Amino acid sequence: MRGRVWPWLLAALLLTLAFWQAPRLLAPRFPQEGSAAVTFARDMRLHHGQAVELSMHLLERPVSNEVRLLAQDIVVTQEAQIGQMGGWLDVWGLPFSGAQAPMAGMNRADMGMATDAQVRSLDTLKAKQAEVKYLQLMIQHHRGGVLMAQGGLKSGVPQVVTLAGAIASSQTAEIALIAGMLRQRGAAVPAGLPAGGMGMPMNH
Repeated sequence: MRGRVWPWLLAALLLTLAFWQAPRLLAPRFPQEGSAAVTFARDMRLHHGQAVELSMHLLERPVSNEVRLLAQDIVVTQEAQIGQMGGWLDVWGLPFSGAQAPMAGMNRADMGMATDAQVRSLDTLKAKQAEVKYLQLMIQHHRGGVLMAQGGLKSGVPQVVTLAGAIASSQTAEIALIAGMLRQRGAAVPAGLPAGGMGMPMNH
């Protein structure tokens, strides 16, 4: 009789273990702290945030329709992407900023981030000068965004790869558009950023 009981006890034990372990085994595996996906989401949210800020400053000025349309498109598109990346972090159970602030350790100038003085200049320059300054700042900003998107493309997380690819593609196209706008205005097109993203930190 005892020999018959043991198989039943073993089966019951295995079923109990399976019941308690099932939620953990079936739960989706989200990107973890320090992963390329999380770093990309945090860093790109900050980077996008400045593009929106620059555009909002310019939209307060009497600028040409084509530049106004560009700035409006950047605000709408990048605000939506900021929300999308913030949504990922919420779902992944992670804060918008980790132990290190977003873009910590990066050379921000190489990533196209404008200084506070450059941002303020959009309010103080004459309208046509502010328009040119905005285009020059934004072409550098987009070049940095394309470089930063490489981290998302290497993340291995499908939705992150998709968004990073969209950012790289759209901003590359806008770089060409902005360069054309600057030439039409007889203004200098800023030199490109360091080849290969030399401003990217090795340990971020």
